[in-house]
Amino acid sequence: MKNLLVVAVISLAAFGAEAQGLEKTFNASCNCYEITNHYDNGQISSTTHQNAKGQMDGKEIVFFHDGNVQYERTWKNGKLDGAGKHYFRNGNLYYTEVYENGTKAGEWKFYDEQGDMVQTIAYSGLNSDGLYKYFHGGVFYLEQTIVQGSMSNQIVHNQEIYDQLLAEYESGRNATK
Repeated sequence: MKNLLVVAVISLAAFGAEAQGLEKTFNASCNCYEITNHYDNGQISSTTHQNAKGQMDGKEIVFFHDGNVQYERTWKNGKLDGAGKHYFRNGNLYYTEVYENGTKAGEWKFYDEQGDMVQTIAYSGLNSDGLYKYFHGGVFYLEQTIVQGSMSNQIVHNQEIYDQLLAEYESGRNATK
């Protein structure tokens, strides 16, 4: 009976270990390594690709514990390159991103958990330079232009929403003092 129990435990451990941890396999068709990582429960936590130099290269997908996609993006020679999408736990889109050779580029769009747009950023240079647009309840109310890391211009498009949000912010700051 003891031997049967030991065999059962070893079999279960071997079965569980098969789908846990890091798996790295070479794929000749892309001349790359496919890497799959797992949570302790065996669920896939991420899939990525590496080129022969060991750099991230190709599609990366990261999953929440429940198996839903957390984000997906593309790498090229160790740098983010291309469009990506990030998701809330409920499956709704959180934001979209664009990178060009490791640098933020193009228009990024941000949403709340209900799916309403809250911000867009049109990157135009290094770091944070670009045109930032803010939305509240789906209504466009503010835009800011950032140049060399500093705000160079601000235009309020909906004064009522802007004043309301500023008052809420100020009352929150005063409550923490």
